Amino acid sequence: MARRYPFILCLLALLSGGRAQTGPTLFAPVPLAPTPADSGALIVGEESARRALGLGFASSAAAQAERLFNRAAKGSAARDAAALILCTARLELGDPAGAARALAGHGEAGAPEHRLRAGLIAAREARWPAAQVELAALRPELLPAEERAWFWLLQGMTAEGLRDPARAGEAYDQAVAAAVSEWQRARLRLTRERLRLEQGPGTESQATALREQAERYAGRGVATDYAVQYAVAITLLGRGGQAADYLQAHLDLLPEANAAARDDARLMLGLIAGPGQAAGRTALEQLLAGGADAGKRRMALHLLTEGADNPEARQRLRRTLDELLAPVAAHPLTEELLLARAELALADQAYGRAEADARDLLARFPASPLRARALTQLATAAWELRRFRTAADYAGQAAAAATDSGAAAALRLLAAEASYRAQDYTAAATAYATVVDAPPAGTEAAAVMFQRVMSEVEGGRLAEAGRLIDRLGGDFRLDPLTRWQAEWNLARALQAAGTPEVALGRLAALVAEPGAEARPADLRARLAWLRARLAQDAGLHAEALELARAVETGLAGVEAGLAREVTGLARLVEAEALFGLGRGPEAVARLKELRASEPGTDAMVQSFLVEADYQARAGNLVEAQGLLIRFADDYRDHPNADYAIFQAALNAERRGEESYYREAYVLLEERLIRPHPRSDLFFAARLKQGDLLRRLGDFSAAQQIYESLANQFAQHPDVLSAQIALADCHRAQAAQEASHFESAITLLERLRDLAGAPADLRAEAGFKLGDMLATRDAKEALAAWWPVVDALLVDRAQAARLGDPGRYWLGRLLARMAGVLEAAGRPDEAGEAWRLIVDRGLPGGAIARARLGAGRPAP
Repeated sequence: MARRYPFILCLLALLSGGRAQTGPTLFAPVPLAPTPADSGALIVGEESARRALGLGFASSAAAQAERLFNRAAKGSAARDAAALILCTARLELGDPAGAARALAGHGEAGAPEHRLRAGLIAAREARWPAAQVELAALRPELLPAEERAWFWLLQGMTAEGLRDPARAGEAYDQAVAAAVSEWQRARLRLTRERLRLEQGPGTESQATALREQAERYAGRGVATDYAVQYAVAITLLGRGGQAADYLQAHLDLLPEANAAARDDARLMLGLIAGPGQAAGRTALEQLLAGGADAGKRRMALHLLTEGADNPEARQRLRRTLDELLAPVAAHPLTEELLLARAELALADQAYGRAEADARDLLARFPASPLRARALTQLATAAWELRRFRTAADYAGQAAAAATDSGAAAALRLLAAEASYRAQDYTAAATAYATVVDAPPAGTEAAAVMFQRVMSEVEGGRLAEAGRLIDRLGGDFRLDPLTRWQAEWNLARALQAAGTPEVALGRLAALVAEPGAEARPADLRARLAWLRARLAQDAGLHAEALELARAVETGLAGVEAGLAREVTGLARLVEAEALFGLGRGPEAVARLKELRASEPGTDAMVQSFLVEADYQARAGNLVEAQGLLIRFADDYRDHPNADYAIFQAALNAERRGEESYYREAYVLLEERLIRPHPRSDLFFAARLKQGDLLRRLGDFSAAQQIYESLANQFAQHPDVLSAQIALADCHRAQAAQEASHFESAITLLERLRDLAGAPADLRAEAGFKLGDMLATRDAKEALAAWWPVVDALLVDRAQAARLGDPGRYWLGRLLARMAGVLEAAGRPDEAGEAWRLIVDRGLPGGAIARARLGAGRPAP
């Protein structure tokens, strides 16, 4: 007999969709706790936002960081990391007020990264005393390597604001020296140029003097210095448009040979007009295409990427990059151009183009300092395309190439997350182990520990998972809630593996071990309930009853809300145990007391489902159906509302009359399928509707449902059930139209031979295929049956994989095969078929023995 899964575990399987966990919900729900966070998407999003910010796509980085901030839990490391990225992006976009709002969402006001940004905000707002306070509390060696240059920039800005030009110049030089890449060096220089537009001269007389100097030295290089200063001055006086026109006119008069002066004028024109205006964009594009100074060309690229904040601007930038990368002669910034174009493609979800540019960069510049970023782009593209094994490989390579320890840790964690989703749990566990001692910013160490445990659980190494939880239990970073989530998932896996006694034994040992009383009260309460739950699920009803009643006596010190939930769930176990002990009326009374005493709790809600399950098993189908519909009516938004409707429909079907089949069909249509087309139970509900239509003899309508499911849900784990049901529909209609016969044969042949199909389904398809063929040609039938017997029964390793349904179908197949052989005058071969039934203990053994000779043992 197939093992009956514990009721609560069935609910949880439905909540998680019963799928391989590679989709949006990675982990199953956990009672008495939030569902464990799926940090993979947050890690990818955070890495993408950091990369966009580093490449100058500040608007894109801000948008991504804001989404991450809103998704992450309050107080979490992920939320803090997103706040820092958003703050930095807002600063780069010239929005210090927005940066301050973002920084307010960062929970560690004393952290060096927080103080650095607070100081930069104060400096951008000319609040020099506040900037000095933050500087005084900072030491550059406490900052990540890539942020130390910004410390020196802040020092330079503050000195300049306090009218100390010598100290400012020295600090600015240190900032440039501390830059970790040419790209960051360009960003720093660009920031200094922007500061000129905020801190330059601000009077008409000063502006007039600068213009006169520019005119006096016309035709000489120094004239451009004065022209740029004049443009800055009148911009500060609110005449940016006039400044842009002036610089454009000055550029028109500059000789081509004066390349450095033209670079300066174009850069300032781009800064003043901005890439959003034609004059600014053209100046920056010309500087990027033909400038003499590589640093200024990088600054131009930075400004152009920063301005690509909408689809039209991104399209314009892509055309510019295409033109610059097209010539045979390489552009001096080819690496940066390829990286920027790949980033544009990622933003537009053009993953193939992104991969092509990143691979081109790696192939042409194997020692490029941008190698880690290109590999990260490849990892991101593979992740978004759900090629998780490839994503893990690229993330691992990127981690090895990264020069910054924080970035390397983030990439190793990304490799672990991708390996987990690729179901390479051994690789995932190893990768998580390398990260847990020094998790990257934005990641809680406890989350890494949990996912390392889950890698062992999902990999089937349950004993190792238990030992790992025990070892990690002594780490102060593993908080009680995460420990509980890990223990629950391990217990769930042990039950699913058919070893509930191991799960129960582990809980008993945990409760009895020395120091157990020193555990946090909340964790002790959760574990006490789980122990009662496991005893009940193991069928130890008397023990479960005793343990459940003891839970309420051990709630001292437990947080009030949790104590109420634990009490309700313990009483639920108590009622289930009473049902198991045959004390049904007492159990029903207990459930009603629970609903009255613990309104609004999850246990109260589940009580309806537990009682409905009992009533259905007792044959009280009307009562069970009523409870389920009441539940769905009263708790429409509950995750189990669809499950209740589905079960109500099954109960209606079990009543066994045509009117109830129609009632079940309508219930599924009106209460589940139509209002909830995205429900996890949508496929199962439509499949059941097809079955109901077949019971009603409407094979044509059932056929349409099965065809729709097969076409729309080709990757669904149960799609083969729809296909074999479709074959049954075709067979049922073959008498009216011959084409249905051939359609059924085609489907059944494919399912019989499908190597990846479950053995039970292949056995069913094989029997039905031969059974149909036997109606027209016995030889064809025998030829169809034998491959099934050979593959699934003669091969003992394959035979071990058969469940009860597969053994049933193979018993029928051999009996039918023996009958066909007897009819064909081949009694010896028929005897071999009967002997196989007896030898393998298949259903039909009594009939087989009778056919072999009045109960004589088969030789």
